[in-house]
Amino acid sequence: MYELEEVTQYIKDNIKGFHEYSKIESLYNMISNPQVRVNSKDKQWVAYKTQASEDNTVVEAMKEILEYKEFRWIIEKDNVIEAINVVGDIFSNLGITHKPRIPFYILVLNELVEK
Repeated sequence: MYELEEVTQYIKDNIKGFHEYSKIESLYNMISNPQVRVNSKDKQWVAYKTQASEDNTVVEAMKEILEYKEFRWIIEKDNVIEAINVVGDIFSNLGITHKPRIPFYILVLNELVEK
């Protein structure tokens, strides 16, 4: 799942409490080449909290998406990790075990834009 319509519908159908649908497209547009980020079965899902390496993958993806240079990254990395944890907890609290990558990224970006 990587197309805007699919991602929007997934968030509307599954992420209860998220009502900022008008922001989804602008957050989606921040993600370069979303189809490449999910171009294999393994890449379609975020294994948040079950694989430490996957947590790091999301952190590095946010660094790339937000185009943070090293100095700015040093300052912002903790905020990014906190946003990832918030979104991971949202999925976990909703009982969603298979977390689709692009909706996950959009929700993380939403947390970061909110700050």
